[in-house]
Order: sequence, then structure tokens, then C-alpha cells
Amino acid sequence: MLKNEAGVEPTVMKIMAGIILLAVGLGIGVAVYRSAGRGIEEQLSFSVDVDTNEVVIGKPATGDNSTTVQVNVEKILGGYNETVTLSSSPSHTGVTITFNPSSGVPNFGSTMTIKVDSTATPENVTITVKGSGTDGLEKSDTFVLRIQ
Repeated sequence: MLKNEAGVEPTVMKIMAGIILLAVGLGIGVAVYRSAGRGIEEQLSFSVDVDTNEVVIGKPATGDNSTTVQVNVEKILGGYNETVTLSSSPSHTGVTITFNPSSGVPNFGSTMTIKVDSTATPENVTITVKGSGTDGLEKSDTFVLRIQ
């Protein structure tokens, strides 16, 4: 080996190692970017929030007793523009739950009216309020209905 060629081979090896590390790093970076991108797309949704954890209503001797609770449907990350329809479950004898409005595009609020009539059984029932998007996405929140 000539005196002036002594540093060429180590330098070439360092450059090759750098190129390989760069390629591996880019491959990992692209994979992470694609995975994070899917995660963000899945987060472009909505939430359903019932303003209370518990509602107490007395069973009337005749007629019905009612109360209202606010339900909020909010965009997550600001990108959800589908119509969301609200519903509740399970159904319970003597209990009627309605929403006004019953659907909308987030962000919107709905007044949930809960009516209990004389045929209701005094008990505690966990009610699920579900929002169903026109694209099939569903979100929910729960509260306890205490019929006394």
C-alpha cells in the first residue's frame, strides 16, 4: 500500500457504515410515521359525555315524574364531520328516555329527558347513552338511574 492511500479504506468503510445506518434509520422512521398516521386517523372521532353520573327520580303514584340532563357530543382532534345519532339502553318498564335533538354533527349538545311513570320498578339501573355515527363509529357514556 502506498503511503498516500493509507486512509482511503477506513474512510470508505465509515461512509458505507453511515449510509447503512441512514437507510435503517429512514426505514424505521417511515414505519413509525405510517403507524402514527393510522393512530391519528383513528382518533379523528367524537366523544359522548353525560353531564351526571347519577339521576334519582321518584316513582309517582299516578302520571309521571321527569328530569332533564345535558349530553354533549364533541369532536376529537376536530376532524369528525359525520352525523351522530343518540340512543339509550337498556329499555326499562315505566321509563322513557328521549333526546332533543336526537342527532347532529359534533360539536352539539342534546337535552336528555328521563320520564318515570307509575309502572316503573324501584331499583338502580345503569343506563348507557350511545352515539352512533353514520360511518359506523360508536361512542358511549353511562349513568346510574335510581328509581325510588
